[in-house]
Amino acid sequence: MFFINSRRTPEGFVIDCVFTLLYTVNMTVDEQIAELIRQGSGRGLRAAFPALVLAAAALVVAGSATGNPVFYAAAGVGALLAIAVRRVFPHLQNAALGLRQGWRQEGTVEISISRWTDDESNEHETYRGEIAVDDRPPWEMEFVQPRNWQPAPGRFEAKLVFLSGVEWPVAVVTACGLLYPRTKPRRAARP
Repeated sequence: MFFINSRRTPEGFVIDCVFTLLYTVNMTVDEQIAELIRQGSGRGLRAAFPALVLAAAALVVAGSATGNPVFYAAAGVGALLAIAVRRVFPHLQNAALGLRQGWRQEGTVEISISRWTDDESNEHETYRGEIAVDDRPPWEMEFVQPRNWQPAPGRFEAKLVFLSGVEWPVAVVTACGLLYPRTKPRRAARP
């Protein structure tokens, strides 16, 4: 706990993954928007994909040179992280650009949360939403897990952020927080 209360530790800084569950900083919607714009505009995530690919390749080479299977396992984890970054980064960039330059339209989002446990008994949550605009068919979206707030299931009024050249909302701003897609959204079938 010393690290959390230290004056030199930035607000929201997490020392290790154990504190992640114990210490999250709820941010205002404006703070979440500013953070997302900063993340989506930065070079750090752009460099993450090639860095992860190079690290995975180096681990495969190290595994073949030493014969140690731990290197292959680490390479597999690095490859999975690279794929995840590659899938999410365009949506993060679109959300950041949309929040800076796009336009907003009133709509609703119905959030559902699925909780599941993996093979190692780790608990996970998946956030999905059905986004409605006017009388058009709704969008079904899986959201990136929010870091600075905890969404509740239910139907909420929202400002939907659109970006020229992207047919779905690139971000959803509710009264409590900000959401953006994790994968390519799809249109829901009309009932």
